[in-house]
Amino acid sequence: MNNPYNRIVLIGNGFDKALGLKTSYADFILNYLKEKILEAIKNVGYDSELITIKLRASQSYLLNDKYIKSINNTSSVMELLNFTDKQLSITYKDEFLEEIVKNYSEARWVDIEQYYYKKLSTMFNSFKVAKYETEIPEEVFELNKCMDALSEQLSEYIRKQQDSNSINYIESPLCSLFEDFQEPLRPDRSKLLFEEKRRKTPPANVMFLNFNYTDTILRFLKNLNWTKTSPRHIHIHGRVNDGTNPIIFGYGDDTGDIYKQLELEGENEWLRIIKSFKYPRTNNYHTLLNFLEVGDFDIIIVGHSCGLSDKTLLKTIFEHKHCLFIQNYYYRNEKEDFNKRIQISRHFSDKPLMRERLLTFDEHAKIPQQPYKD
Repeated sequence: MNNPYNRIVLIGNGFDKALGLKTSYADFILNYLKEKILEAIKNVGYDSELITIKLRASQSYLLNDKYIKSINNTSSVMELLNFTDKQLSITYKDEFLEEIVKNYSEARWVDIEQYYYKKLSTMFNSFKVAKYETEIPEEVFELNKCMDALSEQLSEYIRKQQDSNSINYIESPLCSLFEDFQEPLRPDRSKLLFEEKRRKTPPANVMFLNFNYTDTILRFLKNLNWTKTSPRHIHIHGRVNDGTNPIIFGYGDDTGDIYKQLELEGENEWLRIIKSFKYPRTNNYHTLLNFLEVGDFDIIIVGHSCGLSDKTLLKTIFEHKHCLFIQNYYYRNEKEDFNKRIQISRHFSDKPLMRERLLTFDEHAKIPQQPYKD
């Protein structure tokens, strides 16, 4: 059957990382600490709404070029904190940031947005146990204030990463992906239950649903010879350097039991960092919904973690009546692809539907890696 169909390409941070950009949360936290430590050394201390840094050793010693170079060359949060511990004392204004730093220093994976919601839920449970009738705990305001400040710092960091890159968008190994995006999905290695759904022709329209704050996808599309119909693109979570589409940083699951209880409290501060209330700043979300309603579509996932911080949006797409298949592109190996399938399954209430739509591991669906030049 060759009925026309469309395609959605979900672009996550793994795409930018494959280009060599240091855009992960771990990169951001490490860079943030480095910048503030160096500023503290230069100015005999540093103080902001997030962090205070004081010197223990003499300033002249710390200004030594070799010492400064050592800080710049640290490659992990743990290494940085261990190196500076005897010369500096760091105080975090909010325990949320302190706990994030601790997670990264102990090399434990952490999604800041997801961790935020876990923290907020813990505060809410304690609030209910204490049986406060009207007052919202001050710690909730402090937590949200910390997220606001981190959002500003993250936006500036990503902007610098984007503007300082020297990627050759014509010769990049990732160009091969854009050829795949224009072609039918490769035949599934397993016997498909509904083979008649598979389309043998290229997609009629392709939409890039970009969860990154960068313009790397747009730069590829500008430099490559896109031979099919003009691709569409949505910065669904905003972009740096764009006042009309500011970055969206928060949590995106408004379907759980805790969220329903937060709604019933009647206090807006409990819900202020939820992504659902930030999407209406632009028409991006409705543009996506209109695309879903046009007709059948398949999905290609490139570098998106499919974490719970985007659950409501991903569930809307994955379980949509017009969705045909979901193909994940992996970075390392089949084990990584297996773990991604578990993540994807969390966005399905209908598990048989998930098993029908989610395609098996394809060894050819691999994200190329561009050599990084520091």
